[in-house]
Amino acid sequence: MLILLVVIVVLRTYVRARVVRNFGKDDACMIGALIFTLGYMVAIWIARNNGMGYSGKVLQLYQMRNLVQLTLAIQIIYYVLIAFIKISICFCYLRIAANNHFARMCKGTIYFLTLFCLICVVVCLTQCIPLHEMWNFTGVPLGECINTTALFYTTSSINIVADIWVIALPISTLLKIQRPTREKAGLIVAFSLGVLSTISSIIRLHSIRIFTESPDPFYDAVPINLWSMVEVNIGIWCASIPALRVLIIRHRAASQASRSAGTYKFHSSGRSGGKDLGRSNEGSNQATVESFDMGTIDLTNPEQAKQASKIDSEWSDEAQLYPVHTPIVR
Repeated sequence: MLILLVVIVVLRTYVRARVVRNFGKDDACMIGALIFTLGYMVAIWIARNNGMGYSGKVLQLYQMRNLVQLTLAIQIIYYVLIAFIKISICFCYLRIAANNHFARMCKGTIYFLTLFCLICVVVCLTQCIPLHEMWNFTGVPLGECINTTALFYTTSSINIVADIWVIALPISTLLKIQRPTREKAGLIVAFSLGVLSTISSIIRLHSIRIFTESPDPFYDAVPINLWSMVEVNIGIWCASIPALRVLIIRHRAASQASRSAGTYKFHSSGRSGGKDLGRSNEGSNQATVESFDMGTIDLTNPEQAKQASKIDSEWSDEAQLYPVHTPIVR
C-alpha cells in the first residue's frame, strides 16, 4: 500500500512539473502529506517493535513509556497529515474557481484548516502539564492532564465535518461548467471519491471509542492506527486521481495519432510506386513525428487536421481543470 502511495504521488508530481508544467501549491501540499505519511509509518513500525498490540500485562515499563511517547508523535503527525491532504484539495479547487465567491470560500477553508491544525498540535503538546506526566507510571501524580477522550472525539468529529464540507464545496461550480452532462457527472464523481475517506474517518471514530474505553489500551491501539492509515491512503489517492488523468489522455492521444499516421502511410504507399513510394514514406514519417508535438500539427494536412480535432476534444475538459502552458495551436 505504501509503495502504491509513493508511486501515485511521484506520478502526480511528474505530471504537474514536467508534462503540463503547472506545478502548484496543491502539489507541494501533497508532497508534504506523503512525507508525513512516511513519518507516520515509521512511528507505527517503531511502536510495533515496542509492543503495540500486546497486552500491558506483558510489557516492560520502558516499553509502555516508549509507546506513550510514540502515541504523542503519532497524534501530531496525523493532524498535520490530514490538514495537508484537505488543504491540497482546496488549492486544487482554486484552479477551477469560476468566480470570486467560490475562490473566497476555498481560501477561507484553507485558513480554517490551517488554524485547526495548529490548535490540535498545541493541544497535543500541552495535554499534560508537565508533558512527561503522560508517561508517568509511578502512581504518584506529578501534574494534570486534560480529558483525552473528549479531545479525540472533538477533533475527529470536526475532521469528519470538514471532510463533508470539502467534498461538497465544488459541486455547484462543477454543475455550472459548460460541458456535456456526462462529463460533468464524471468530474463530480472524481471529486466525490473523498466520501470513501470520510467513511474511513467514521470507522476510525468508532475505533477511538474502543481505544478510550479499553481496560488495556496498549492492546487496543492497533485498530485506530489501522483506520487512520486507511483514511490517509484513500485521501491521497482520491486527491491525486484528477492530476493523473492527464497521463491517460495523452497516452490515448499519442496512440490515436500513431494509428492515424500508420493508416496514412499505408494508403500513400498503395497509391505510389518506385521513387514516389520513398517520398510518401518520408512524408508519413514526418507526420508521425509531428503528431506527437501538439503545437506543430500541420492543419493543412487533412489527416492531421482531423487528428488535431480529436485530440483537442479530449483535452478540452482537462484544460478546464488544469490549464496547460502549451495549448494546441489553431
